[in-house]
Amino acid sequence: MRLARLTALPDRAAALAALEDIFFASTTRTEFASEAERRAFLATWTGWYVEHAPADLWFALAEDGCGGETVVGYLTGCKDSAGAEALARVVPKYEVFADRFAAYPAHLHVNVRPGWRDHGIGRRLVDGFAEDCRADGLPGVHLVTGVFARNVAFYQRAGFTDALQRGALLFLGRRLC
Repeated sequence: MRLARLTALPDRAAALAALEDIFFASTTRTEFASEAERRAFLATWTGWYVEHAPADLWFALAEDGCGGETVVGYLTGCKDSAGAEALARVVPKYEVFADRFAAYPAHLHVNVRPGWRDHGIGRRLVDGFAEDCRADGLPGVHLVTGVFARNVAFYQRAGFTDALQRGALLFLGRRLC
């Protein structure tokens, strides 16, 4: 398995189609009134990253047994959460933890294809992005999830030990220096 940025992949369209498949296999929302609503939901959570931060959109690729590779996971990231004003207008509740952005300027979200989970792929994506942020001199990375979300223990094991709860939302930060 290897990690690659969207900008380094020869077939971006195929990678983004795989991202869409993994996104909808991973989200808890399964009902949409129309295809337009489904597309808008995907755009809310991934569109900004594809358009504005493609070098911070990482893919985990595994050999497919036929000489090619298949996308088994992805990470959407942003190295300047405070400066991503357009993202703040799209993602609900983005600003709830804005006071934490100075200490943890980068943020991420990761999804792994069902059937490939529990193989260390998500951790490799997170660690790869964190190392990239560290190399750029950033002091920390964060994510926001639900207080009772199934991913909390995963992120805590991945070094996200600074936790702050506000309502039903949970901020998890990982120091990089």
